[in-house]
Amino acid sequence: MKRERHLYLFLIVLLLFFLSGSFWWFQQKIDTLEQQKTATAYKTESQYQRSFGELSDSVQAMNGQLAQLLVTSSQEQLLLGLSSLWREVSSAVSYLGNLPVAMHELESTDLLLSDVAEYSYYLLRKNVLHQHPLSETDWNQLEDFYQRSRVVQIELDKLENRILNENLLLSSLSLEDEENAVAAAFRSIESQVHAFPALKFEEGVRKIEPEPRAIEGARITREDAVSAADDFLDMFHIAHSNGQVEFVSENTRIPVYGVRYHNESEDTVLYVEVSQNGGHILQFYQTRNIGEPQFTAQQAITRAEELLQNLHFTDMACIDAITDDRTADLTFVPKQNNIYIYSDMVKIQMALDDNSILNFDQTSYATRHYPRNLPAPAISQEQLLQNRNPNFQVEEVRLALIPDEYSIRELLTWEIRGTVIEEHFSIFTDASSGQELRIVRRSSPDLT
Repeated sequence: MKRERHLYLFLIVLLLFFLSGSFWWFQQKIDTLEQQKTATAYKTESQYQRSFGELSDSVQAMNGQLAQLLVTSSQEQLLLGLSSLWREVSSAVSYLGNLPVAMHELESTDLLLSDVAEYSYYLLRKNVLHQHPLSETDWNQLEDFYQRSRVVQIELDKLENRILNENLLLSSLSLEDEENAVAAAFRSIESQVHAFPALKFEEGVRKIEPEPRAIEGARITREDAVSAADDFLDMFHIAHSNGQVEFVSENTRIPVYGVRYHNESEDTVLYVEVSQNGGHILQFYQTRNIGEPQFTAQQAITRAEELLQNLHFTDMACIDAITDDRTADLTFVPKQNNIYIYSDMVKIQMALDDNSILNFDQTSYATRHYPRNLPAPAISQEQLLQNRNPNFQVEEVRLALIPDEYSIRELLTWEIRGTVIEEHFSIFTDASSGQELRIVRRSSPDLT
């Protein structure tokens, strides 16, 4: 009997062990399936978020390209603009189709994109290939497309901000869901778009910036780089700890030392990039919390000009300013004989809470600046402004030296700055022939 009790006890223990092992195995299986399910959900949401982001970018580029077409005066720029427009619209249609929304639910939006694509191809075939100028009806249709696509762009920008700030999910999207914020935004877009009866271009003056050249000069050590970075920060009265070289690029056109500072007392990180040849400060940035704005963009420009003077930059002009609630991104170029040298850019970001410098980049200036022998323009301003597109409201005309897109040459141009509708553009025309070379969309009106 005693042996049998031991046997029963052994069997019971064995059964409990088997049951617990089975339970553990099933639990592990369930956990694995849940992990796989979660991973699949994350992957799906990531794909939807990527498609939405690309859709927003494509619609923004499409809207900008329509605005650019409204200011062009040459057949060459018209050909390039219509081709880019068709390409951007095609991309937007593709990304719209990747969202978890049935096409019949966004029928008007899809029709708008299709109409813009078809009309751009129609103009290419009817006008550009046969060298016919656009008619008044054509211009009006392009402006109509611009106004309607602008509505879509604004709404997509609002929705993109909400998705980022409120962590909204596209994978749960259903336009029939009255409570879903994303669905409500798409319904708003659809309701504002009407059917019509029947693409990337240069965004901002920084697109003119050329590739930097190699820097000459004596090779410096890591210690020299840290010392140069310290001096730069001290000049701007930026408190810092001991810097360390945490990044080194050797086999590049511009070898650099990256000096990083970790400030333990504040949530701030400082980074200074120093060229190994010559010891030039090429870039600086800091990450910190930015408070409520206390200064205007114009005050930021004035302060940035003072900082540039302290760094011994002379005769610098602010050619573009991109501002938001907290910062001002400013682009400066030098002037020589009153000619703006676009190849030698210096970029500065100012914080609007205390009007201090956040970022600094003089890579283009340090690698390309030198005194130039500049010719006189062969075409006068009066000749330049003859037969301009009447849609374009000219505000300023000035000489500018820009890099050639297709070679290492620099080209003397007339820069015509102005507006169409509410868009700001610079049209660069060859100062010797009057040919339109580049059309650049500026982020804001002149603040200087």
